[in-house]
Amino acid sequence: MKVTDRRKKEKLKLDQMMRVLFRLSKRLTVQLISGLFGEQFATEDVKSIHYGNGEFVLDEYERIVGDLFLKLDTRRGLFQYHVEFQTLNDQSMVIRMFRYGFEKALELAEGSADNGLPLLAFPRQIVIFLEENEAIGEELAFRMRLPDGTETVYTVPVLRYWTLSPRDLQERRLFALLPLQVFGSRKNMRLIAASTRTDDEKRQLFTREFARLKETIGETLDVIRDLHQQRLLPTGDMDRILQVLGNILNYLYRHYGEYKQTEEEVRRMFKTYIPEAMKKGEKKAKIKVARNLLKMGLDVGMIAKATELTPEEVTSLQKKKSSVQ
Repeated sequence: MKVTDRRKKEKLKLDQMMRVLFRLSKRLTVQLISGLFGEQFATEDVKSIHYGNGEFVLDEYERIVGDLFLKLDTRRGLFQYHVEFQTLNDQSMVIRMFRYGFEKALELAEGSADNGLPLLAFPRQIVIFLEENEAIGEELAFRMRLPDGTETVYTVPVLRYWTLSPRDLQERRLFALLPLQVFGSRKNMRLIAASTRTDDEKRQLFTREFARLKETIGETLDVIRDLHQQRLLPTGDMDRILQVLGNILNYLYRHYGEYKQTEEEVRRMFKTYIPEAMKKGEKKAKIKVARNLLKMGLDVGMIAKATELTPEEVTSLQKKKSSVQ
């Protein structure tokens, strides 16, 4: 397979994963948009979230496809957003962002005019760069000279994702982006594979990189577990996040050598970290139900059967209830 074809295929897979992460529960998606664009949306203020068309056909049937367009219908009005994901630094990216924004503004302006003048309103935009590259600054920009000779600067903000740790994402409430932490290892592995080092040297470097990857996965799973225990990450959202994380890991293991030991260790981490968190969350829910049933006067045996708690656990809750009273 040609390099360009492989990269297109990788980009398509990345786009699919991003769409999953931006289609989590309403609360997490609103938090994500607020965190990326500096908004202060409350979940209850957002009536609905719509995912817009990202494919535009230009003259001579040229086709351009943007990654993600979202519209938030809120009590304050409609808000349009455009998010692009990049792994490599691309000097033409800012030009493409302008084209995407212009095409979306043109699409939205069709059939609407104010005092006879159509309004081209660009969506708010951001580019998320996943892999480390110090040449990437805080924004993308280019100068644009208008027909009257005046110039303006078109800018697009950038999220330098590789600078954020799992705990940073937790603090900024960008929970949906947690699975992308492992992308930091992809670039290093690609460089090792393309180097002129001997096979033994490459094997040693890969072993070190997979060890580092395992640490990153552990830190990411710790945050996911904490968020779930704090009821900030519903089980359904957690399942989708873990699915994306697993897909990225499968890609890395498939493309960069045979590291079955590390792969098995990571699989065990998934089995021990996350089910444990889920069980704790389920246990809390069962205890809450049991307490409510105790208030209704149901006997211990019936409550134990209804909640799948042991009779001893229900009795303990009953004693705690009595001591409080």
